[in-house]
Amino acid sequence: MSTQSSRIQILPKTLINQIAAGEVIVRPASVAKELIENSIDAGATQISLEVSENVRDIVITDDGCGMTPEEAPLSLQRHATSKISTLEDLIEVKTRGFRGEALASIAAVSRLNLVTRTPDSLSGFRLDVEGGEILKSQPTGAPIGTSISVRDIFFNTPARLKFMRLPSTELKRLLQVVTQQALSHPEIGFTVLSQKRKLLELPAHQSLEDRLRQILGSSLEGMLLPIEPGNLPVTIHGFVAKPEASRKDRSGQFFFVNRRPISNRLLTVTFEQAFKGVLMTGRYPVCAIFVFLEPDELDVNVHPTKEEVRFQDERKVGGILHRVISETLRKANLIPYSRLPETPGESAGEKKTAIPASGGFFSTPQRAIHEQFRKKKDAFSHRQTDLGFYEKTKPDITDEIPPRHKFSMPQPQPDVSSLEKESPPVFPQSSEDLRETISQAEPMGQIAGVYIIARCGDGLLLIDQHAAHERILYNRITSRKTKPDVQNLLLPITFEIEASRIPEMQEIMDDLLSFGIELERFGGQSFVIHTLPADLADMDAVALVKDILDAREDMGKDRDAVEARDEIAKRMACHGAIRAGQRLSSEEMTSLIKELSSAALAFTCPHGRPTMILMSKSQLDKQFKRIV
Repeated sequence: MSTQSSRIQILPKTLINQIAAGEVIVRPASVAKELIENSIDAGATQISLEVSENVRDIVITDDGCGMTPEEAPLSLQRHATSKISTLEDLIEVKTRGFRGEALASIAAVSRLNLVTRTPDSLSGFRLDVEGGEILKSQPTGAPIGTSISVRDIFFNTPARLKFMRLPSTELKRLLQVVTQQALSHPEIGFTVLSQKRKLLELPAHQSLEDRLRQILGSSLEGMLLPIEPGNLPVTIHGFVAKPEASRKDRSGQFFFVNRRPISNRLLTVTFEQAFKGVLMTGRYPVCAIFVFLEPDELDVNVHPTKEEVRFQDERKVGGILHRVISETLRKANLIPYSRLPETPGESAGEKKTAIPASGGFFSTPQRAIHEQFRKKKDAFSHRQTDLGFYEKTKPDITDEIPPRHKFSMPQPQPDVSSLEKESPPVFPQSSEDLRETISQAEPMGQIAGVYIIARCGDGLLLIDQHAAHERILYNRITSRKTKPDVQNLLLPITFEIEASRIPEMQEIMDDLLSFGIELERFGGQSFVIHTLPADLADMDAVALVKDILDAREDMGKDRDAVEARDEIAKRMACHGAIRAGQRLSSEEMTSLIKELSSAALAFTCPHGRPTMILMSKSQLDKQFKRIV
């Protein structure tokens, strides 16, 4: 049987553009992303978006440099751009939109109107486009800048239209895009409207810290830690939030490379590893991290949407990021302060409610966001009226990639968190000073045999005795350079396990031996424990071993050797620590507090739970109505 060979032919221009659009424009949020990037590259200081109810109509307006009547039609052609002209330009590209496909791709799947005007033109220019074909072009009155109206997105590509989600979902995705772009350029003002109601209003010339707080909500007041970049081959700066501001997903994590919002597994994994031991399992830290590299050290041309980058030296970038974040956490005061309600019925959780700006929370975006930012605007106006010293600062991220030897952190801004209703705790803010204060705390007793209560400066220190001792033991176990001293058991402990767990038991016996626990197969399903670490000889060794086996099962097949050994150390510390309900003498409490104050990562146990909480005198005064 013979088959007729297909004829090679040049595809029609419209079809070519639609194919390109399928790679770049996958949903309305893609339209917003591409147009915002063009506005940023055009030098805009104000960018506004208006979105229809069904999110298929988007109007974006900026006050950028605009285009001439000759340039405007060219911008709708594929591979037409003012941003690169040679291969060297592509390698060293610093602009956002550089492929020259955004407008052509958007126009190919929508009905588009473009109005633009340059500063030196007396009038503007208008283009009407449908499905990639220019229907009309003419002069028109217009302000300086560009306004692009994109209507009936995917009207001529029903297959793509069929895969659009519910309007609320598409709006959420679009707001995520705006959030990322707004964080990358806090000096630019952003406004988003839907059905004539403001969903988002970010003023121009904000500091990065103010913008991050406004976007992620008031729960970040007093929680943001500035990253000190240091004199390193890779410049990293931005903010990380204290562990207590963590979330149940990664919606509060933002990564930028040379100010470009990106998705990169290396950065995500490395960042979260730096929080290991200070964050509970299942919680994710919050951050806005900016990585600056020379353009020739990365490839931004990996994916059509430009959301992924490839580093020339991943180990260098990952290593420096881990070092910088770990150092930021080490120096910080991570002890949580109690947050008590001020009136009956008001919970601390209610006071800390935030309106997340990305990652899946916009359940009722119009009402929730409008209300959130109305409150922010009112609070901001009140502060400006009552406080003469408060003023907005210039953006703390420059337009160009900063030279490594000249990069410096932005100057500290006035701490507006102290202007909130809740007075700030009067305790040392640096980690070193706080440790010194804690070391001198005077224990006054226990609560339910679980918590130690101590006088600390002008406040109260509450300590979870089990979590605190667990941190101390974990640090001791993991800092050993040699095999620990062991206690030979006069009566070896014999126990049995399920037959299915025998292979795993045999896998961990060498690791357990290195920690001072010697086991021997006794036959059948029985094992014998001969030795225990001398400083943990009183722990329930059988419960420990079975707990370690359970942990290995929970970790799954992806565990590595380092992670497996670390899990053993955590379980040993947990089983060897003071138990809840155990009564302690005054001397034992004092010793525990002093040892904890000098421990690394003393503010959390190895599993990320708090070891202590401070309650300031000002908070107590409020509860007793001593402060009006």
